Amino acid sequence: MIDHQDELFRDLEAVRQIPVVPQMLEVICQVTGMGFAAIARVTEDRWLACSVRDEVNFGLKEGGELKVETTLCHEVKGQCQLIVIDDVDQDSQYRDHHTPRIYGLKSYISVPIILKDGTFFGTLCAINAKPAQLNNSKVIHLFTMFADLLSFHLQSLELLERSQRENRELLDQNKTLTNTNFDLDSFVYTASHDLKSHLANIEGLLDAFTEELEKEELDPDELRQIVAVMRSSLQRFTNTIRSLVTVIEADQDSEPGATEAVNLQQLVEDAKLDLAHLIHESRARIEVSSGGSLLPGFAPKNLRSIVHNLLSNALKYRSPERVPEVLVQANQVDGRTHLSVTDNGLGIPKDKKDKVFTMFKRLHDHVEGSGLGLYIVKRMVDNAGGEIQVSSTLDEGTTFTVIL
Repeated sequence: MIDHQDELFRDLEAVRQIPVVPQMLEVICQVTGMGFAAIARVTEDRWLACSVRDEVNFGLKEGGELKVETTLCHEVKGQCQLIVIDDVDQDSQYRDHHTPRIYGLKSYISVPIILKDGTFFGTLCAINAKPAQLNNSKVIHLFTMFADLLSFHLQSLELLERSQRENRELLDQNKTLTNTNFDLDSFVYTASHDLKSHLANIEGLLDAFTEELEKEELDPDELRQIVAVMRSSLQRFTNTIRSLVTVIEADQDSEPGATEAVNLQQLVEDAKLDLAHLIHESRARIEVSSGGSLLPGFAPKNLRSIVHNLLSNALKYRSPERVPEVLVQANQVDGRTHLSVTDNGLGIPKDKKDKVFTMFKRLHDHVEGSGLGLYIVKRMVDNAGGEIQVSSTLDEGTTFTVIL
């Protein structure tokens, strides 16, 4: 019997969805006196019974197959013309043919089922172990009419399926567009608010600097302090701009890059070089556990950014009570790559866990940063068709798992 994964199973299901098929085959057997009638899907190398009426225990059931080269339907396909045999013994063309001999038939009729676009689908056929009066206008017209009706139904089902598929794609595109517009609105609002805050702070510092310059006696220490704070504000402003550019690049690079082997150990070593100051300052220990190279269908540069941001997050949100320990792991689960970064840091309160991927969100105010790192990670993962999960215990640590 045919398997659900078989390439012809869809055609079998299409015939099953035509409600008049059982009545068609019943009428054929009644009008012609044939003991076996079937609708067959016929290709160059296969003959599949899509629907069967068997009154003589021929033994072939729906979903059953015959070797196509042993059938006359194979010749119907090649010629795209019907074949009608009243009595094999009296038919000069088919009396020595191998098909009647193999299946013990005496009478036979097979009409091609041609779809409206000209595609050959298969045959509407009937056989019997006794001679029958088939080669007449009444029987041939009946078979031809039923074949045309089957063609119409099959073509209609194809059009319906295509329409449903296109509607689903359109709905998905609309959903994506709606989400994108919502994200864009949030992005513009939040980004402008954050940038205005930086600019207002710098403006206030400039006012204070101007006032200090207007004093008769300048205080060098006060001026140095204002300049230092101003530089710090400018640096935060610059970091925010860079982070916003990264977000835009992540969205523009939504198409996954070519699949290639990416060595996790090397990714982590590269990230450690970038984070050397944080690692030295915190005396953090970072370990890697992997069964080998990762092979995700994912842009390698984005994977590097994901590893960098997750490690940076683990180091920034470390606990002051212990030396940071970070474990980076990768393994295959059900055919998908699971990349996780586990730390022993501050942890995330339960009521704030759903906010960690929000733009410009920092759950601990004492930590420097733009609050865009995890947002960028999630955008990259979402754009690649993956998902990211977070589990955390307050004052114990957090694990981020990227599934690709």
